[in-house]
Amino acid sequence: MSELLPFCKIKLQYLLEMVTDHDLDDNALRVALYLALAHADHETGESRPSFETIGAAIGKHAKSVKRALNKVEAAGYMTVERGTNKGKSSRYRPTEAALKRATERRREGDKVVPLGRAKGGQSCPQNGTDLSGKGGQDRPPNREQELRKEQGRASAPDLPDEGQSGGTRPDLVFVPRGICFVRDWDDRLAREGMTTLERSLPIVPNGRHLGFWLPAQIPAPVGSAEWQAQLRALRDVIRQAQDGECAASSATRIASFAPRQMQRASRLPQDVAPTVGENRHAV
Repeated sequence: MSELLPFCKIKLQYLLEMVTDHDLDDNALRVALYLALAHADHETGESRPSFETIGAAIGKHAKSVKRALNKVEAAGYMTVERGTNKGKSSRYRPTEAALKRATERRREGDKVVPLGRAKGGQSCPQNGTDLSGKGGQDRPPNREQELRKEQGRASAPDLPDEGQSGGTRPDLVFVPRGICFVRDWDDRLAREGMTTLERSLPIVPNGRHLGFWLPAQIPAPVGSAEWQAQLRALRDVIRQAQDGECAASSATRIASFAPRQMQRASRLPQDVAPTVGENRHAV
């Protein structure tokens, strides 16, 4: 068997032949797969689990496992040396003919990635692929994509200083109204003894949606330092919004009051001037 490759190098070729064998039923195939993948020796492919161990792993009775192994043996893929009731376990080993076929297939150019137990996973093939064994692969920079990103950043409009809540706060996140995140915020604010977002903040447009500018999309866990920071930031936003509404309300009241005062002041000289003139003329 010196010309044969180690079982770990041809395991997938060996299993592929059984998978594509239409005469091998599903139970026999499952047993063979389990032995090869879970218990097979790195060099020879030999395994020694009991019928009960195999059955517990794949959900079959020990007698069903025994019948399945008989079918795998009859198909020429494995030799079974049955144990005794005196503590000698059964031994299962791929046949020399099956190992030769797998070795020939591998040497003919079937570069299926081998499963390497010693390395804890798959080992990269020596050739035939550009994948790197360092856990990744080098990728040249895409200059066209970088230019598009730079142009997009250059053409992106800045947030306005006025006209929307959070316009001057780049740390705020827009959350559309009516979604579950808003309900999460309302529930959390209720626990803090605060009113809902719609009662505390103005509803502002952002693109095609209406919503709120908040410290985060969802509130942080209760009691965490992050939640306390979010709560302080939200109170600042609410206070700024309320101050802005008060200023706007005061300006509206002044604007509506000024015309009446000006009208009274403009009418006063007209009413008084004739009276003074008439009295002076009379004197």
